[in-house]
Amino acid sequence: MKKRLLIALCLLPTAAIWAEYSPACPRLHVIENAPIGFKNTKGLPTGVHWDYLTEIEKISGLCLDKELLPYPRIWQNIKLGEHDGGIIFKSASRSKFVEYVAHIRSVKTVVIAMNGIKINSYADLQHIRIGKTRGTHLSEQFDQDSSLNIIELSNYAQAAKMINRRRIDAIAGSALVLSYQLKKYNVLDNVDLTNKLVLGEKEQWLQLSKKSQHLDKIPQLKRAIGKLKNDGSFDAIMDEYYGEKWILINQ
Repeated sequence: MKKRLLIALCLLPTAAIWAEYSPACPRLHVIENAPIGFKNTKGLPTGVHWDYLTEIEKISGLCLDKELLPYPRIWQNIKLGEHDGGIIFKSASRSKFVEYVAHIRSVKTVVIAMNGIKINSYADLQHIRIGKTRGTHLSEQFDQDSSLNIIELSNYAQAAKMINRRRIDAIAGSALVLSYQLKKYNVLDNVDLTNKLVLGEKEQWLQLSKKSQHLDKIPQLKRAIGKLKNDGSFDAIMDEYYGEKWILINQ
């Protein structure tokens, strides 16, 4: 009797996990990083990609089990099939682990000039002070160019101070990250959104692990994403979290 009770108690955590996630529903990650995915003041998950998946669920008629996951866990989980997938940048080196369901959005990497500074070509970057957060990779040419005067920044709070004090002439990064962070720290009006240089581009895709048991749902997911892109639903979600100027930085 005691042995049976012990076995039952050991199985409780596993049973609780399986009760939370239904095997009938694709289990999709949302990267835990505001504004992509985070918990609001009520402790409820929300964010751009969380809302994307919510709309995809409505339009496709499929049930989707969404969960916030830190970025370092995502690729390993996908590789092992520990969750079904989610929205993430396309990566040639990791394509062997996934099936590409549908393109969500292309995201530019850019250098944006402060008001009064002109950037007409890549050569102009050699004559200005460019801020970027430490560890950010933007393009092979830019990252390896020792002739550039790049000022490494610890975070965007420091970047905002540098911008306000005119200690940098431009700031480099992902267009969407910059639009969110500059708005957050109230320095978006200090930069010239019409004067920027595009360094490269990355593609966000809904991807499923090749080990997923839900690959047969790809056509439904793809149709839903196409509709949400075409009717402006995804852009409306972006406006809600990034403000309406994100599109100027990312075009």
